[in-house]
Amino acid sequence: MRDIPRQSAFAAESSDIIAASSRLTVPPRPFPALSLMLDPRLAERAAGFGPSTATPEPRAARERAETAVKWAAVLLGFSIPVSVVLDNVLLGLILLFWIAGGRYREKLAVVRGNPVALFALALYVLHLLGALYSIGPSKDVLDALVKASRLLLIPALIFLLREPVWRERGIAAFLASMLVTLVLSYLLWLGVLSGNGWLKGVAFDPVVFKAHITHNVFMAFAALLFAQAALDASTRTGRIVLAALCAAVVANVLLMVPGRTGIVVLVVLFVYFLCRGLRLKGLALAGAVLGVLAVVVLASPESMLHKRITLADEEYQQWRSGVPPAPTSSVGLRLELLRNTLGIIGDHPVLGVGTGGFGQAYADRVGDPGAGGTHNPHNEILLMVAQFGVAGFVLLAGLLATQWRLAARLPGRFEPVAARALVLTFAVASALTSTLIDHSEGFLFAYMSGLLFAGYPVHGAQPRVDAT
Repeated sequence: MRDIPRQSAFAAESSDIIAASSRLTVPPRPFPALSLMLDPRLAERAAGFGPSTATPEPRAARERAETAVKWAAVLLGFSIPVSVVLDNVLLGLILLFWIAGGRYREKLAVVRGNPVALFALALYVLHLLGALYSIGPSKDVLDALVKASRLLLIPALIFLLREPVWRERGIAAFLASMLVTLVLSYLLWLGVLSGNGWLKGVAFDPVVFKAHITHNVFMAFAALLFAQAALDASTRTGRIVLAALCAAVVANVLLMVPGRTGIVVLVVLFVYFLCRGLRLKGLALAGAVLGVLAVVVLASPESMLHKRITLADEEYQQWRSGVPPAPTSSVGLRLELLRNTLGIIGDHPVLGVGTGGFGQAYADRVGDPGAGGTHNPHNEILLMVAQFGVAGFVLLAGLLATQWRLAARLPGRFEPVAARALVLTFAVASALTSTLIDHSEGFLFAYMSGLLFAGYPVHGAQPRVDAT
């Protein structure tokens, strides 16, 4: 009788456990195949993708392809100072992905929200329109359109390189390529290496992969990037190493390679760098340093810089006296090109001569196509006006002005300075050479424009950062 209450309690406890477990029991599942048909989410998981596992295969494949193209964009940063062939292959891959990669609404939104991309597209459209009335032969028109297609790299990279890590990789790839070039240039200058099929230079002109105009323009831009990177370095060792690299690059430009365009670019970037950081004190310091440099150059008649300045003065005096410039007279030929190009602009001030029409217009003007015809007036600004009239100048100037203004809104401290240095480099070089039709300079401008302005905040997505 005493066990009855114990049994009753056990029965009650058992019934409570059974009731609780009945509330937790999962309803019986139907046959697996039926489950897959009734619930598509189960089918996705069974196939190995879905919300609970991985990205659906088509989207995953697209993302892998996009990552591969981003690496191609990074590799292009290394290739531009080195290889013409690889540049063109990588450009084709990047533009092919841009066109065939889908996500067109997102791409359109990015382009519409980025004024630099819009100006680049407008310049390319201007080349297309100019082809309709060009006076040049079809071969020249097609060649000009192919060269203008580099402008399409700007919106493509603006879309691809929006993540900061990819922009950092692109900058690092470019600087790594410039370091390789710098080391080889020093070895040529010291006589350790000699020029061959793939090294273009010699000891008295130690260029590596490019002609000395391009070499020094690239080095001047790289010097500014190293200088800013040294300021931004988080460690004392990093600052010292980067500052030493900057000094080595400056010495290469001023003392070794006889490219006067790059020397002018370097001086302008140097003044900008000091004025940006020190304001009026920086301007005074820049003036003092340039004054000391001028004294040293005048006192060193055997130096490369003194010889190049003296040669430039001799070539100018020869041209001024009316003597036809020799084929090797850089200053004389440029002044002759300037005079004839201004004449072409005067004859076609509104619409210009059309895309690729400059060569024909120049040949007609000098009256001797075999002797005087040229497709390169060594001045990008005048070339744009000669081809497209007022619209060419407005769009080119608008692009550069927009880049300068929007650089203040790029993130961090490095990118705003690099963007404005790019504008100065291109503007100065464009007054002395035809930067957009020159392969390497055109690629560098398009590449760095797309890379740096990919960080521009669309619809306020990124905080505003002042460039100064």
